Amino acid sequence: MMIPVGDLIGSPGKERPFSGTRSVSVRLGETTIEGPMTIAGLVSGMIDAVRAEFTASATAHYVCTRCLTEWEAPVTVEAEQYYRHTPDEDGYGIVKSEVDVAGPARDELALALPAVPLCREDCLGLCPTCGTDLNSDPCGGHGEDSDSPFAALKDLFDS
Repeated sequence: MMIPVGDLIGSPGKERPFSGTRSVSVRLGETTIEGPMTIAGLVSGMIDAVRAEFTASATAHYVCTRCLTEWEAPVTVEAEQYYRHTPDEDGYGIVKSEVDVAGPARDELALALPAVPLCREDCLGLCPTCGTDLNSDPCGGHGEDSDSPFAALKDLFDS
């Protein structure tokens, strides 16, 4: 989403609102954002730069790391980005008197995603033996370890 800013550079206090929608693709582990991202904000002039303040939102698809439940939920972030003629460490700068707010908005949405998503704080996960979702169906147990053909190997590494 390119915003013209040529008339804002060197004009502190001069502002321009912007809004729009861009397609976005973000993946963090099993969490994804695929589809439209809405961005709205304000670009303000500075002496030798411009500042963009914006709100970005999209819908994320989550997979619980404990029980593998899938769900979707909105993600909204508020952020700001400074643009100069020399690009910053992320490569964002003023190019041909325009700034791109979609890149920083995508980056901020990615940073807002949890590294370890949980469907709920007290998620019990899956039974390690049978794979039953312990949140909805408490597992009744699986008998004695001695019933397993591998029971003789249980103490192999105990010293």
